[in-house]
Amino acid sequence: MEYKYLLDIGLIILVVKIFTMITQKIRMPKVLGGLIAGIVLGPAILNIVQNSTILEALSKFGIILIMFLAGMETSIKKFIADSNKYVTIAIMGVILPFLMGTIFSFIYTQDLKTNLFFGAVITATSVSITVESLIEMKKMKSSVGLAILGAGVVDDIIGILFLTIIMNSQNLQIATFVIMLLKVMLFFGMALVLGLVLFKVFEKVEEKDTKTEQMPTYSIAFALILAYLAEKLGVSGIIGAYIAGLVIGNTEKGRKVKGKIDLVVHMIFSPMFFASVGLNLGKTNLTISTWMFIFLFTAITIISKIIGNGIGAKLCGYSNEKALQIGIGMATRGEVALIMADEAEKIGLIDENVFSIVIITVLLVTLITPILLHCSFKRKNRIEVENL
Repeated sequence: MEYKYLLDIGLIILVVKIFTMITQKIRMPKVLGGLIAGIVLGPAILNIVQNSTILEALSKFGIILIMFLAGMETSIKKFIADSNKYVTIAIMGVILPFLMGTIFSFIYTQDLKTNLFFGAVITATSVSITVESLIEMKKMKSSVGLAILGAGVVDDIIGILFLTIIMNSQNLQIATFVIMLLKVMLFFGMALVLGLVLFKVFEKVEEKDTKTEQMPTYSIAFALILAYLAEKLGVSGIIGAYIAGLVIGNTEKGRKVKGKIDLVVHMIFSPMFFASVGLNLGKTNLTISTWMFIFLFTAITIISKIIGNGIGAKLCGYSNEKALQIGIGMATRGEVALIMADEAEKIGLIDENVFSIVIITVLLVTLITPILLHCSFKRKNRIEVENL
């Protein structure tokens, strides 16, 4: 039996810890340390650790638990009350990146299918990375944090529909969309029923479990089961985990449960997830002109979300400061974009160079946006101090 995965996990946890300490020293987000650790350990630099089935599974578990914790920070009443705002923000944050990505990519290639792919792949936000930054800054329960999470859920559903288009682009049929939409509706219907039932069940468990010893176990099991159901019905597992967090976090002892789960997540599973993103970067033989396109495309990827989601936030009545923060928070890209690229390469829609461009762009965006988010909140804090 191969035991190298034990060394890989040990190295990831250790090196991520070292890099997060360094990034905190220079007042940068901890997320950045995890991403850099993955790049350093992975094929791009030292090539000590390579992605494996076990590491990918732990990474997936990590992202599910991160989103579960995010759900526990959210008030159901507040989420439902502002749902129309989240839809507006998400839609505006999809239209502009799609148009800008498609048009700009004509610089690189004249192939329309590839251009449309470039537009589609930068529409999907990865809120799990932003969530970690918001938790670190204690902004998860702020109006900005709630808007990013709410719009992120809608954004993720739109991303899934784009993924469906890509997977069926060789034989596109309207029936595919209808089936996909029905599956999404079925999942949310099931999640609503399960949520209501289990909310009552957890309240009963709380009455007997006075020391809150069993609740963390039941909570994680519920999050994983809902994430599984989401994946089976074509919805991202992180949405299932987020809904599970909403249910449990709004019970009386939700905060106590969160404290116990939070320690394990940030000690083991969170480092695994962020390092795994860095591990995706391999050695590349791209031309100088391709690298120039990557840097410009990265800028378009970030700016299009900031403007698109920012306009959506302004339409919903948020201040300029908050609209900017929401736009930056929604600019992160991650797992959905990577899955899109992987599926597109498998069916021959894109070549290896386009695949590498997407991977590198996602990594650059993931490195840059947490820094921008921290700076935007620091700027707000400075303004508030000056006004005192």
